[in-house]
Amino acid sequence: MGIFEALVSGFLQATSLQVLPYLLGGAMFGLILGVIPGLGGHFAMAMVIPFLYSLSPPAGIAFLLGSHSTVAQGGGLTAILFSTPGCGQNAATLLDGPPMRNKGLAGLAAGASLTACFLGALFGVIALALLIPVLQQVVLIFGPAEIFVLIFLALTFVAVLGKEDIVRSLIAGLAGLALAMVGLENITNQERFTFGLLGLVDGLPLVPVILGLFAIAEMIDLWVEGGSLSGIRTRRLSAKDTQKQIFHGMAMTFKHWWLVLRCSSIGTAMGLVPGLGSTAAAFVAYGHAKQTSKSSETFGQGNIEGVIAAESANDSVEGGALASTLAFGIPGSSSMAIVLTGLFILGLQTGPAIISHHTDLIFVMIFTVIVGNLFGTIAGIFLVNPLARLTSLPASVLVPVLISVIFTGAYAVNNSIFDIGIVVLFGMIGFLMKHLGYSRSSLLIGFVLGAVLEKNMFLAIQIDGPYFILEPIPMALSFVTVGFLLYNLWTISRHKAEAGKQASVNRGRPYEIYFISAAGIVFTMAFLGALSYDFVPARTPVFILLPLLLLTALQINRSRILTINRHVSAKSARPEFARENHLGKVLQIIIWTVLLLGLIVIAGHYAGILIFMFLLLKTVSKREATLALAIAASVTLVLFILFEIVFDIELYRGLVYRFINGYKLF
Repeated sequence: MGIFEALVSGFLQATSLQVLPYLLGGAMFGLILGVIPGLGGHFAMAMVIPFLYSLSPPAGIAFLLGSHSTVAQGGGLTAILFSTPGCGQNAATLLDGPPMRNKGLAGLAAGASLTACFLGALFGVIALALLIPVLQQVVLIFGPAEIFVLIFLALTFVAVLGKEDIVRSLIAGLAGLALAMVGLENITNQERFTFGLLGLVDGLPLVPVILGLFAIAEMIDLWVEGGSLSGIRTRRLSAKDTQKQIFHGMAMTFKHWWLVLRCSSIGTAMGLVPGLGSTAAAFVAYGHAKQTSKSSETFGQGNIEGVIAAESANDSVEGGALASTLAFGIPGSSSMAIVLTGLFILGLQTGPAIISHHTDLIFVMIFTVIVGNLFGTIAGIFLVNPLARLTSLPASVLVPVLISVIFTGAYAVNNSIFDIGIVVLFGMIGFLMKHLGYSRSSLLIGFVLGAVLEKNMFLAIQIDGPYFILEPIPMALSFVTVGFLLYNLWTISRHKAEAGKQASVNRGRPYEIYFISAAGIVFTMAFLGALSYDFVPARTPVFILLPLLLLTALQINRSRILTINRHVSAKSARPEFARENHLGKVLQIIIWTVLLLGLIVIAGHYAGILIFMFLLLKTVSKREATLALAIAASVTLVLFILFEIVFDIELYRGLVYRFINGYKLF
């Protein structure tokens, strides 16, 4: 079958009455799951897998990829409107989406996000169609040594995201790599940094870490500041005004077509390299957009280019990932591993078989992604208004609701109460990092790429020896990495004399010394612990922790010797959370968050959320008892219907339930 005949056949199959309902149904399912924190594309496709046994290959492909194609669009909306990413790949949208919302531009950001997602996905699948004939030559260029160096290039690129300086960003990125070392080492199966905890044997779970760093940290901020998610001073927009903003945001995305094209290219290229994934691509594309923008100083403060860059990259990744999956049977991302499973269930084999004999099915995949994302864009337009209305609710009501949803989403990922504890811990870490100027984005990208780094370092040494870095392509990438780092250091030093920038660097210095010193103690203990492991398990942690300790010592010294700008009073030099009564509010919401965890452990998920919300709304938010009970009961009922009935996920029943029924308590 020729390419043109396969294209026509694929289009007719994807839009036929036998396939289209599955495509649209899967797309709607993915969009809804994208809105719920913690339930991402992996969960959507995992839910679809059991239905594939009774479907034809075109219908199965449409249902599977349709459910995955719209998750990022739904997750982008919640990242913008609620500062809570629906899934990991939307984390980069948090950098500029919520600041736009706070300026009353939520509709503008949402319109740009939806459109950038669609255009990114469109670019990715067009690239898939064009790349299939030459993939075998291109992908095989990047072996373990090349990927190893490429990861450091990505980390250096993302270090640009640090709002204060590059040292803090590099510390955060290396700390993320170190966190990825927790758990079983893949080669020798030796436990590292688990402290005897069963929940850490498989490593720190990604989704709870993301929800803690970004979602819970934002909830603490919102509780402290009061007001609403849409901003205290922001006029509540009418439905008509919001729709105008959405369409204006869509038009702005087309206006920045060159940015969309560049960031989509980054996403597709990174998708071709197995293991990098959409989260990494989104942050790298964001860093590229910031580096090349004429208004780079407004990134992180509500620049629409940041939203466009992140969203166009995270959806274009799947085109590249799908290409390497189909050509070689090597999943380009974790979601593609599930796609590979689905293809096997449908009786399809990857490699030359599907490329040569089932080319029409490749075009079914391409049109599924296009139609699914188009449907998600249209449906998302109608979702923005009702979701935006919720952002006008007062923080005293919205925070308890969102924390309950975040905890539920975190538990649902692995059915682990331990994961909720991870959310609480990283929520506090993320809050401190945000206010002391350490890039949470750099930490996350390091954490995501840590396992890939270790695997490729081991393979590179096995294949090319310890001097693999001297091979032509790794050496060239190393020069690019060092050159890029030196360029950014030069740029920072050039602007160092600016008064506003200097005040920003000095801000919060008295409090930073405690934070970075505590981090230094933890890193030192981890380094000493790593030395006690066998050579192979210890190699990568030591390789990461040595430069991390050096940078941490440098930052401790900088924090100690740099004095507060004489024009900045001691009071205004404090971080915001340490001013006036803010510290009391921070401790208050942290205590209530820990209390919710305790209530869930003792009374079970639903009873714990009901009691938590009622008590917090009644005693702290000062709501009427009837209203507090109504809100608590409504949220609990919705969560029960959604998880227990719709998704068939049994949430934690609690120690009381286990005791009454004669089960082991732990």
